[in-house]
Amino acid sequence: MKKMKALASLLLVCLPTVAWAQSESSENQAPFSGPGVETQTGQAVFTLPRDHAWHGGEFYKTNDFNEWHYITILGRDLDTGERISVFWVPLSQGWVEKDARPLHNVLFAFHNLDTGEFHTSMIYVTGPMNTEGSAPDAEDFHFRYEIDDGNNGFTTAYTHATETWEMSGYNTKDDKWNQPFRVDFTGTVKAPGYVPMAYWGLESIGVDPQRRQNPESMYGLTYYYTAPKVATTGTVEVGGRTVRFEGTGWFEHQWGNFRNTLQYRYFWAWFRFENGDMMTFRQYYEGEDFQNPHYNVNRYFFMDGETFERSYAFGPSLKVIPSRMWTSPKSGKVYPWYGRIETPQGTYYYEPTIPEQEGYGLGGAYIEGVIQLREGSPDGPIVATGFTEMIMLTDPYSDGSDGSLGPPISRSLPEDPELPWKPKGDE
Repeated sequence: MKKMKALASLLLVCLPTVAWAQSESSENQAPFSGPGVETQTGQAVFTLPRDHAWHGGEFYKTNDFNEWHYITILGRDLDTGERISVFWVPLSQGWVEKDARPLHNVLFAFHNLDTGEFHTSMIYVTGPMNTEGSAPDAEDFHFRYEIDDGNNGFTTAYTHATETWEMSGYNTKDDKWNQPFRVDFTGTVKAPGYVPMAYWGLESIGVDPQRRQNPESMYGLTYYYTAPKVATTGTVEVGGRTVRFEGTGWFEHQWGNFRNTLQYRYFWAWFRFENGDMMTFRQYYEGEDFQNPHYNVNRYFFMDGETFERSYAFGPSLKVIPSRMWTSPKSGKVYPWYGRIETPQGTYYYEPTIPEQEGYGLGGAYIEGVIQLREGSPDGPIVATGFTEMIMLTDPYSDGSDGSLGPPISRSLPEDPELPWKPKGDE
């Protein structure tokens, strides 16, 4: 009976509404708009399905804004039966003045879990963006975005009537960090639909020593939800062949105004257990090289795979404790690839399928790869498989700015000195 009730609530799981005062418009506001772009809700009440769309208009104020549609798919090669993964995340940040749109780039990876094969690439797309979409309150709500410069490109499309996401893209670049590829897949959201993440739908990514997060302006905060079960089919051309695959995707949409000082220093992961349970977390660091974890701001989410009952936990109730570090031969970065995770549901031991799952984005090298959990000991049975993102951007950029602020190319909008919250009185 519990499972039937949960299935009946498919796509009805929404974030709590949040309202606050809008700050005054800036003369230098980025005019990102067009069919299919959400320009009204911004930093106001959260509403699905219109807030599935990328955001623009007055919400797109400064360099603090960032947004992404993220999906990772665990599945099988339909021709060989081998286990595969596909990682895909279109990003919207910064500003490209000549095209009057945000800077858009896409991160991609393909991994064969059985053979160890791994390919990665970053699409940095130039040229204008084409958008299509219905009115925000239309019964047949949908949108589609596309950029294609002849060397690489991507599309993202959503149809509310069928709860279907369609994504595709390609890259022709071939170098140390990029391999040519083409990917095309369709995913349909299944029960439990969309689920709020982190602090009931809000998250502050990173540690801000000045504690400037402000719910009135959303400075230092993001909206955040996931669809943890997306039935997906598609093809990927990589390594000189075409792989037909199917699997279950983990979809996330996160956006907001959140670049605080130590943003890009975290260990994030999601897992799907053999029994259907799911969990995800993020652990932050004050020190460099994944040192000095800031346990007090950790967040954790767990969902029962049968009843879809959710539980949240925060602070030191979740701890990622490495037992062995791995140094990348490509970037020289050190990652905490082996260790244990202490959670309210128990202690698990984590490891990669292979450690060499490193990619390169606009800000530098990072890990986005398949991770496994063992139960009982580091040699115990594997009970869950998922994805992890280990990112540690601390080296200064060529312009001298801090690595945690993100690459200079994504910070081309004018700064708004009135946006950060300045506490009054003693802190």
